[in-house]
Amino acid sequence: MSETPKDDFLWLEETDTPESQAWITAQAKRADEYLHKLPGRDALRDELKNLIERDSEQIPRPRARKYFFAKRLAKEDLPSVYVKESLTSEPRKLIDANTLSPDKTTTLSGWTPSWDARHILYELSTSGNDKKSLHVLSVETGENLPEVISDDVYPDRGMWSADSRGFWYTRRDPSAPSNEAKFHKRVFFHALGTDIKEDKLVFGEGQARETWPAVWNSSDGRYVMAELHGQEHGEEWSEVYVQDTHAPDTKFTCVLPREPGVSYDAQIHRGRIYVVTNKEAPHKKIISATAQGLLAGTHAFETLVREEDSLLESVALVGGRIFVTRIRNASSVLEEYTLDGLKSREVSLPTLGSIAAMTCEPEGRELFFSFSSFAYPLSFFRIELESGEVKQIYQVEAKFAVESLVTEQVWCTSKDGTRVPMFLVHKTDLKKDGTNPAMLYGYGGFDISLLPSFNAFIVPFVERGGVYAVANLRGGGEFGKAWHDAGRQKNKQNVFDDFIAAAEYLVSENYTTNKRLGIMGGSNGGLLVAATITQRPHLVAVAIPRVPVADMLRFHLHHGGRHWIPDYGNPDDPDMAKYLLTYSPYHNVRDGEQYPATLVMTAEGDDRVHPLHSYKLAARLMEANASSHPILLRVELKAGHSGAGAASRAVEQEADMWSFVFEQLGVR
Repeated sequence: MSETPKDDFLWLEETDTPESQAWITAQAKRADEYLHKLPGRDALRDELKNLIERDSEQIPRPRARKYFFAKRLAKEDLPSVYVKESLTSEPRKLIDANTLSPDKTTTLSGWTPSWDARHILYELSTSGNDKKSLHVLSVETGENLPEVISDDVYPDRGMWSADSRGFWYTRRDPSAPSNEAKFHKRVFFHALGTDIKEDKLVFGEGQARETWPAVWNSSDGRYVMAELHGQEHGEEWSEVYVQDTHAPDTKFTCVLPREPGVSYDAQIHRGRIYVVTNKEAPHKKIISATAQGLLAGTHAFETLVREEDSLLESVALVGGRIFVTRIRNASSVLEEYTLDGLKSREVSLPTLGSIAAMTCEPEGRELFFSFSSFAYPLSFFRIELESGEVKQIYQVEAKFAVESLVTEQVWCTSKDGTRVPMFLVHKTDLKKDGTNPAMLYGYGGFDISLLPSFNAFIVPFVERGGVYAVANLRGGGEFGKAWHDAGRQKNKQNVFDDFIAAAEYLVSENYTTNKRLGIMGGSNGGLLVAATITQRPHLVAVAIPRVPVADMLRFHLHHGGRHWIPDYGNPDDPDMAKYLLTYSPYHNVRDGEQYPATLVMTAEGDDRVHPLHSYKLAARLMEANASSHPILLRVELKAGHSGAGAASRAVEQEADMWSFVFEQLGVR
């Protein structure tokens, strides 16, 4: 392979030119015509619509004896925000997301109630992407306050101050170049009732462009904490700062300086700082110290909750307790500790599954956690702290016979002998005769863990005899730092080898055959799928790379791509560029190769993974493919990295994808 490979589709990176627009429009039309003519597509759409056409809630957030939550009614497209005076009282709607825009493309992308429950800080995205504006709503009147932080500065919703008189938020430095909107982040403070232009820069000044700062304070308001997250020489780092507002000199003091590859995630509770870290603990541990002792130099951090074989994932501090979630063999575990670090119990969970969130108030009387699995619909549980009682308070309606499905965990062996776990979901009466259709999903990157979770969109496939598989590949976070490191930078090929091994396992164990096997993944998972078909084009019958990263020599030049260098490596380094070229999907498409049926899916407004990756990959596959299998490019309009926000549009998107899969795998 040459040092400077040709790039015949470089022109597609300029997506607004007449030439590019004509090509994109033509490809989108071609895909739309193909997909909408597929037999059974409309019936499948109706089936998917029925599966999600039910009321669904999000986990409650307690504030000052009120409960805030989001809920989407069965016939609605988007979830709205509500408040209740108690868990059993009637809810009152505060923000109706379905009225934000006529076409439902303006979405409510995040919200946080103030500690006194009088206001809500919320984010709006006009195209479902990462560019958001910040707004403040009065809970009492339901009216918006006049101050709005424009999406032009790429603000991120931050944290309310303990007195609820204002909030910290992160935004682009006003002096930063406009073409680097996702960089040069600084923390500002906004006091309610004041002009946005008067907001003060409080933290992050002078930091490198890739650095990401955040600020919050203790529930009593005395201490203000800050974190910095960044990268240097291809390694991520963190720093933790503390400020005592009662001290004569209220400057921030660094209490945990940066170290390459070391992460810190800090909280403050009752005058103590609790930090989850991987320093000298690849599976992570909790260290703690008093804020006053650290600032006075008389107290150092000590281990409070030690490292175990399972990965420590998240921490919630409430009253006199610490709740810890761990990942054990790619499933969630919930443990309760005292503030002294003594383990009280492991909370019993319904099955192998995942805890996606925990919510509480620092001095509250309860903790809520969400739980779901492949065949266990999303549920919320409440732990009453005084009695220790764990009670289910909500479960989403499944709308299918959950008892007809089974989840099993298997282990396959990768190319280098590493054992890789994989979850399989299928009907209870499945026969391992090698004839079943199968769909393999993977991600394998950025320290992200794939745990069992409920997804109604896979139900029609599984109910028709399909096997839905989720592989826990290296590069993810399921087994700690070593597992992540084994799948990043010059170890990235391990991720593809793991995925290929998972696919081969499904065939060798007679779950399916290569002609009835598909693969799918999104974002970094889209890279995974694209790399797999360029390395092993005859392994599968159908491939679905969604919003993929595909050009590994130019990913860092667009949007926030420089943030991915710790995982992928820096293409400006000649040695790293040489390695990236060994697997870069766009550069490894071969003329005359017979590629599987491929549906590349992207969104025109994706400002996380630039759609140029999808455009260039699809164009190159179409040019090179020697098989009769279709290569299509589906483009979602007015949408971002996560695709369509409105439920009705999401159904259309999933119907297109699954009907394509059904056709290629012979599912009826």
